[in-house]
Amino acid sequence: MNFYTSNFNSDAVKHLISINILVYTATFIFSQYKIEYLLSLYHPLDDRFELYQIFTHMFVHSKRLFLHIIFNMLALFMFGGQMETLLGIKKFLIVYFLSGILASLLQLGFNTSILYYFVHTLDFSQAKKIFDYLNQEQRINLYSSMYSPMMGASGAVSGIVGAFARYFPEHKIFILPFPFPIAVRKALLIFIFGSFISAIFNFSPGVAHFAHIGGIISGYSIGNFFLKKRK
Repeated sequence: MNFYTSNFNSDAVKHLISINILVYTATFIFSQYKIEYLLSLYHPLDDRFELYQIFTHMFVHSKRLFLHIIFNMLALFMFGGQMETLLGIKKFLIVYFLSGILASLLQLGFNTSILYYFVHTLDFSQAKKIFDYLNQEQRINLYSSMYSPMMGASGAVSGIVGAFARYFPEHKIFILPFPFPIAVRKALLIFIFGSFISAIFNFSPGVAHFAHIGGIISGYSIGNFFLKKRK
């Protein structure tokens, strides 16, 4: 079975990649409108939060980090076509968008726990007053949890990869830093562990590690549901 030839004929994957690229381009062409800030997902306790952002944040990527959109679209192309062919467009889109939403909710839950851990309140006005009394590392953690919006298709794409791992657990892929191919299910377990450690110890500030974890688990679970239903 060729895992990539069907990607060129996958309507949903092509449209998702096209929309992401168009939105990314628009953030530069129409920079005066701050599209990335309008579409990104803010903490629900933030005044800038809008309900539609739970959906739209999946289509906007960082302007400062070009690899953000490149890696997401590459992963979507590599794994999405096969899953769309296997599941059909409707189920594929369910996996994609539901994983993206659940991933964002898990990340918001983690951010809320960080906020409460440092300031023992979910009142943003009170948190601002306490902010000046924290050390630099604590400020970075708190600021990221309160004010840094989520953006990107990472959670949704992680869901597709998670579903792929449920259907093709022994398919070999490369994952850094290993110089040899690893079964995709094992690779995702390693990735989840690394993401968890990075989130807890804040090794990569600004990265929504729990969104990646949530996306993978959601996609794997939804894929498992569809697989059992088929059987």
